[in-house]
Amino acid sequence: MNFGNKLGIHILLFLIATFIACTDNDIQENNNNLPPKDEPTPPQEEAEEHLFDILNLDYPGLEEIKSLYKSGENDAAMQKLLTYYRSRTAIENPNLTATLNDTEQGYADYAIDEYRFYVNDNYLEDKDRKIPYSLKSNDQMINWQFAPEGADNEYQKQLHRHNWIPMQGKAYQKSKNEKYMLSWKEVYTDWILKNPKPNGKPDKFQWHQLQMSTRIMGQTESFEYFKSSPHFTPEWLSFFLIHFAEHADYLSMYKYSGENNILLSQAVALVFAGTLFPELKNAPQWQKTGCEIINDQTTKLFLEDGMTNDLSLHYHIGIVDGLYDLKRLIQLNKLPDNLLSPQLDETLLKATKVVMHFTYPSYFEKGSKQCSPAFNDSWIKTRSVLNKNFAKYAAMFPEDSELKYMQTYGNEGTLPDSRIKTFEDSGFYVLRNGWTPESTMLILSNNISSKLQDSSHNQLDNGTFELYHNGRNFFPDSGVCSYMKEDDAEVMKLRRWFRQTKAHNTMVLGKSEDHEDIGAENISKAEGKLLLKEENADQQLIVTENQGYNDFKHRRAVFYVKQPTEFFVLVDEGFGTATGYAKLYFHLCDETSVNNVILDSQEAGAHTTFENNNLLIRSFGNQAITLKPFDGRISYQTDRKYSTRKAYSLVMKKQRSIPVRCITILYPVSKVSNQKISAKFTDDSSNSNHVSIEVTISNQVYPLSFQLKH
Repeated sequence: MNFGNKLGIHILLFLIATFIACTDNDIQENNNNLPPKDEPTPPQEEAEEHLFDILNLDYPGLEEIKSLYKSGENDAAMQKLLTYYRSRTAIENPNLTATLNDTEQGYADYAIDEYRFYVNDNYLEDKDRKIPYSLKSNDQMINWQFAPEGADNEYQKQLHRHNWIPMQGKAYQKSKNEKYMLSWKEVYTDWILKNPKPNGKPDKFQWHQLQMSTRIMGQTESFEYFKSSPHFTPEWLSFFLIHFAEHADYLSMYKYSGENNILLSQAVALVFAGTLFPELKNAPQWQKTGCEIINDQTTKLFLEDGMTNDLSLHYHIGIVDGLYDLKRLIQLNKLPDNLLSPQLDETLLKATKVVMHFTYPSYFEKGSKQCSPAFNDSWIKTRSVLNKNFAKYAAMFPEDSELKYMQTYGNEGTLPDSRIKTFEDSGFYVLRNGWTPESTMLILSNNISSKLQDSSHNQLDNGTFELYHNGRNFFPDSGVCSYMKEDDAEVMKLRRWFRQTKAHNTMVLGKSEDHEDIGAENISKAEGKLLLKEENADQQLIVTENQGYNDFKHRRAVFYVKQPTEFFVLVDEGFGTATGYAKLYFHLCDETSVNNVILDSQEAGAHTTFENNNLLIRSFGNQAITLKPFDGRISYQTDRKYSTRKAYSLVMKKQRSIPVRCITILYPVSKVSNQKISAKFTDDSSNSNHVSIEVTISNQVYPLSFQLKH
């Protein structure tokens, strides 16, 4: 029988013994005084030898351990190794924290109660009480194949990241209650037994690169939280190190394809593994491999404008956070500065400024819950989440006064300017008039990406926008709702609904006047271009276009008029030989405001009816416009649940080689009453490079125009 088979049998015996020794009642009690000898341990005959095979016994500090091992005193050597790790101070993990909030404490306890393992906030059996699903099977064992009814692939993927275990480690540090240690030993041993490493390349779930990376990062924390426990025996140390090295060795063998957040997570985990466990023979190689990936990917993962190529602010923030942790790791452990490319700092500074300029002014108001846009596969960030990240950015770049301003909510540092911000490589454009909660801000998304498949984090939304004014987002993005589950048609239908072009505030081309099937009107290309940017004290202007279809191109100009009154003008034009129907879609407010949105069919627009802070919308075309109500949706989770909201399309007939043109006024007002708005084109429509319009609001005429270069 080879070592692997014997170890599997030993693990099974250990697991059974653990179940017998640790009943549900035992686990719930405080076992602080339970002596270590009462804790069942896995047999160690072969494991001991394997442990010393993976250790670098010439590493400084292991001299006595090496001597004991060479003398055949393996038990004494292992005990000495545990003492070494418990007293080790030269190695520091920047992710260790004593902070444990009530929700995390609950997740630590629920992991013991019927194996209710925390996956993430999207997958809870009871969201109000934050109770995770139970993995307890009918035979009282752990069912690692479990997935809630209707769940997409993300549940099984994230289950195997073991997110609850570091929380149990922090709970142990807080209470010294041995039930958390016993739970870790039982559950992790069970997982190792039932989820062996593949013989070949990584699988889709248990041993996928992102799952391995997350487990490794969690294990580097859990090890430190638990190592003082009397139940952290030399035998458990051996078991832990063997499987930690197994993870890192396997992860270093298979580089994830493409330039994305998964590959970066893989690299960061390898550097952490190699740095925090330098006593293991392969640690230098793990560290070297991770740094090589990061240095190679710095200019591939990040676009020149600072945005990551997934084009999702959610993943962008996560990637920057991982690199912050990496820089802290290198600083704390006094590693050579040349491990990472000098380009990384410049790239990271740009990346932090992306987050800064994407932050809505509501960030500066206490208690704000919606402080960022939700383009592509993103979720709205709260004030506290953003502030935690700005604190890290300010620590990375202490000389940057704008980041200090964001970290301190404007109490220190320098106010960022309010000029147009263009992120041309990714296709995002920001117009604003200030940074106070009452300010106004519009973000236009016109992405440049070849990633349009269902699995992409980039949605088919070119030309869409969000508009924030005085604390309210009037055009929030529809959201995500679901990730992938190829074998579930209903889950895939939901994902495609939220990804489709008409689920966004932009123009589509259809074959009929009516709303067509999911995806029927999707763009086929995301090749966003910035054609023009102009600004002065009274006005900002950006003009973008996207050849979304082979025979139909959408151009959108956004005028932000600031003086003498404030309003936005969208000029949408559709060019090409296509025939059919051009449709402008608008999705208004969130699910809490359905009754505050009124569609005005006769005026080709809408208005809101809040107590104050409202928006009046009116559209005018170069031909007849028909307003058609649309059942909008909104969802910022991936639990396949969504709410409905008001939406509509403006339909214009597209004739061959004749452009469709539409002017839309977005007029913020305190209350909608008798405001009179009109607009018309005053240019020669045969000149596609010149636009001239006249907008009239309450008898005040505003001539607006732009000229494009040939």
